[in-house]
Amino acid sequence: MDIEEALRRGSERMTHVQSLGAFTDDALELEYEVVEESTVPHVREQLSHISRCSVAQGSAIPSPQPSLPPATRKPPVRKETPPTLVTNSLPEKALTARQKRLARKTLIARDRRRAAARNRDACDEVASRVLEIAKSAEPVSICGFNAATMPSSKPGWIGTKELGKEERIPERKLKDFCWNGKVTVVLLDSLERIWTVLGAPPPRANDWGSVNKGLMDELERYDRSSQFSQEDMGNRRSGGNHGLRNVGVSTGGGQPRPGNIAIRGLKNQAAMEALSKSQYLGRLVGHTGRLYATYANRLASESRRVLRELGQQLPELKFPTHPSPEGGYWAGRCINSAGLRDTAAVCTLPHTDFGNWAPGWCCVTAVGSYDPDKGGHMILWNVGLRIRFPPGCSILFPSAVITHSNVPIQAGERRYSIVEFSAGGLFRWVYNGYKTDEELLQVLEGKELERWEAERLVRWKNEVRMYTKWHELERSDYKGKVLEDESDLSELEDETDDERPCKRRRI
Repeated sequence: MDIEEALRRGSERMTHVQSLGAFTDDALELEYEVVEESTVPHVREQLSHISRCSVAQGSAIPSPQPSLPPATRKPPVRKETPPTLVTNSLPEKALTARQKRLARKTLIARDRRRAAARNRDACDEVASRVLEIAKSAEPVSICGFNAATMPSSKPGWIGTKELGKEERIPERKLKDFCWNGKVTVVLLDSLERIWTVLGAPPPRANDWGSVNKGLMDELERYDRSSQFSQEDMGNRRSGGNHGLRNVGVSTGGGQPRPGNIAIRGLKNQAAMEALSKSQYLGRLVGHTGRLYATYANRLASESRRVLRELGQQLPELKFPTHPSPEGGYWAGRCINSAGLRDTAAVCTLPHTDFGNWAPGWCCVTAVGSYDPDKGGHMILWNVGLRIRFPPGCSILFPSAVITHSNVPIQAGERRYSIVEFSAGGLFRWVYNGYKTDEELLQVLEGKELERWEAERLVRWKNEVRMYTKWHELERSDYKGKVLEDESDLSELEDETDDERPCKRRRI
């Protein structure tokens, strides 16, 4: 490059920079590019003179650094600027107008489904899809059994103690019911009332086996993280062969009002807290709650209403965790695990949980790895039924008034169980206006006292009428708002053992 050409190019670049009104990094780089192309010292001086003249004429361009030999001159320090987005660029595959409309409709439909689910949950409604699945359950009638004859206490809030050995049906006369655990089965009494549900896994949950396996692993970690005493093992129900620990809200034991079930020891509290956060447990209790709300909607709605009132009256109460924002349907949860034993082999003796709400269902879920053909069966002694009970399945029944137990499993197998329940004293406390019976009797008198005594005598019959009838479920009247015919009205006066003519399975 000759001298004249270098001067000409330098002048053109500086004129361009001057027109920008600012001395940018790009302009500075252009200047150094011109300078470095020339090795003639007076050319560099001439370029420097041009820059100074531009500044003297009022330009915002500062004078460049003094000219230095190329070998000793420092390169300019460039500022790191964030990459600029090219606004006129298009995605690789732009959505068509039809695809955009479809995406918008999909999002709107999803939001509507979620809002509808929240509203149904708040009102204890059952989705139409769930209702159709519920209708596919297998109804089985128990011959000669009337749910109103189940033994409850006189006021109807809780049950009575278990049947004595002489009152139970002999074991040799038990009827075996081979439940495959894949189809939900509902047990009906002589008036078609659903009083027990053998709950299969959700029909679309193809991974339910992994839920059972994951929950079994969580329960093993819970056992290792907990400390059990002999008191935790010895129990009239367990016979000392497994550990059990309750969590949630209960009443009784001389306390004047409901309170949280105490868990002794920080280590045990931490272990229970970790188990309560298990995603597998969340899926399980979400499913069992839906079974309760579908097959016994009036019972489940009453249970949730009482729990809501308790939570509003006593904000310090901590109910068991539940995936629904509205909470669950049970006030307490019992974890039956290995305890002090090396492996879990949960098996109960014949008993009733007579402190539970008499008409309400408790839910027992079997978790583990065992052969259900050889052990783990559930026995309902009042009706003489021995039910095959596969792991990962649940049975919902009124445990306060039905004597029940389990068949032991084989050596080397593992079986845990999770029980969801609600104490009857909670319902009594809310019904009494947040008072115990003793506190209420101190203020009742006259006709109010007479009415209170009269309600005690008929409460159990009225509560049993909260059970859903199978023909109500078949016509989607799971809330029982429609009376079928005059026979339903006559039932309000008296209970009969006359069975409805039907072609369904009987045992």
